[in-house]
Amino acid sequence: MTPRLQRGLEAFAIFAIVTIVLATTAHSYGLGYDEPVYISRAQEAAAWLRLLSIDPLESISDTGVRRFWDARNEQQPGFLKLWGAITTPLVAGLLPTLAAMRFGTHLLVGVLCASMYLFTAALWGRLAALAAVGALVTLPRTFAHSHLFALDAPVMAATFIALHMFYLAAREHGWTWPAAGALVWGVALSIKVNAFFVPLIVLPWLALYARDAIVRAVVCGATLGPLGLWLTWPWLWHDTIARLGEYMAFHARHWQIHVTYFGRRMAPAPWHYPIVMTAITTPLVTLVAAAAGAVRVIRQRVGTEAQGWRERWDDPGYRRRAAGALLAIALAVNLALNSLPGTPKYNGVRLFQPIFPLIAIFAGIGIAWVARAVGGRLDEARKDMGNLPRIATALVVIVALALPLRCVVDYHPWQLSYYNAAIGGLPGAVERGMEPTYWGETYLAAASWLSVNAPQGALVWIEPAGVEATMGIYRTLGYLRRDIRTIAGPTIPAEADYAVFQNKPTEFSEVSRRLLRTHDPKTPVTVHGVPLLFVFDLTDEGELP
Repeated sequence: MTPRLQRGLEAFAIFAIVTIVLATTAHSYGLGYDEPVYISRAQEAAAWLRLLSIDPLESISDTGVRRFWDARNEQQPGFLKLWGAITTPLVAGLLPTLAAMRFGTHLLVGVLCASMYLFTAALWGRLAALAAVGALVTLPRTFAHSHLFALDAPVMAATFIALHMFYLAAREHGWTWPAAGALVWGVALSIKVNAFFVPLIVLPWLALYARDAIVRAVVCGATLGPLGLWLTWPWLWHDTIARLGEYMAFHARHWQIHVTYFGRRMAPAPWHYPIVMTAITTPLVTLVAAAAGAVRVIRQRVGTEAQGWRERWDDPGYRRRAAGALLAIALAVNLALNSLPGTPKYNGVRLFQPIFPLIAIFAGIGIAWVARAVGGRLDEARKDMGNLPRIATALVVIVALALPLRCVVDYHPWQLSYYNAAIGGLPGAVERGMEPTYWGETYLAAASWLSVNAPQGALVWIEPAGVEATMGIYRTLGYLRRDIRTIAGPTIPAEADYAVFQNKPTEFSEVSRRLLRTHDPKTPVTVHGVPLLFVFDLTDEGELP
């Protein structure tokens, strides 16, 4: 078996393991704020695909496209909707409905992990590659996002895979890899608008390390990239220029969403928000390992003095130096663009998930470097130690991954509330004025609590108003008893039996603040002593706020 085939089989095994782990744990997570929108659009895409099989001409007509793909209200591209329509039926009946609707995300994250493994193993070895994948899936917040049918984990996957393919385009002479990279970039654009930054990474990097590949990358990117976006978003099939302009204008003037950041409610957050949030929500051992990996890459020696681009790429040291530079440039561009004054900054690290595969690969390189150094020192100290150096090497990797894995398990399924020890964990973060939770996944616990404790026909007031629709989905899926009614609005009706809202100070209204001052809540979700959700029993509490 050739080394390349062996790495391919190992990558497939990683894809399968990651996908299965995500798919079999996804039912534990409540719906994030955006998920009902994307799930409903995937259902519309499924209806469109059925029409396509019956009446192709009608389905691709402007009338048919408007019927199923009208994007004027939410202006999100088409790939994830099509992907959800295709992937959900694959596991319908095999997984709980909530998990089945999210299966498309699980597959994409599985492919991402396989791509990370192949990229890293070819350059820094299998140990670093395994550690890199382990570092990614033990990032608590990324692990949680990887379960959800939203844009963030899929665009993380697509952008890294595109970068991987453009790296191969620099290493291999020809048009295959730049064409593949451009198409995957087009898919990334068809997931989320912030994939536009990929050329800002690839082109400067090619200018530094593989100038002879620039023309192929530009030609493919300028043609196949937009084609990938257009093909996977039927809304653009008619009035393409006008609708694309509407899409860009929508995101250029996207409303600002507030965030509570060190005790201040602001929109947008300061420029340093992405950097600080990354620093306080990534396990410390992963951050230290990533710093060690970066040092290892910087210290990489290049063995060739060849002047030609092709000859340089024959040197393994040059390839590792070039790959490390690609990761560094990608990390810097992502953080810089997300730190611009007008860039939306909220919801923890959700909006810049594409940085985390890069950090994870640096961490994998660092873990493997330290592990091999420990094993090598033992091997040098005494030659009769048998397998002890190998055992020590494995133990370093296991410990480096076990510590963040413990955080994933400890917070499950509330990893979106994870903060690291640098800020004192979740209690320390709350004490310093950070948001305990933000995306609404905790309302699943409210549905379960009410189903057990609420009397027949109870009326429940929900804040914010949009979550009432989410509770309706929970009712349909069987998480909320059908007799329980929900209502939303600026005031609590006198006949309400319960009030429910998550512990997100940014969203508190005057009504919810008064409830917190005057009533004692139930807390169905508490992590490390911090409540993530409040349920107020209004039947015996006297006057309503």
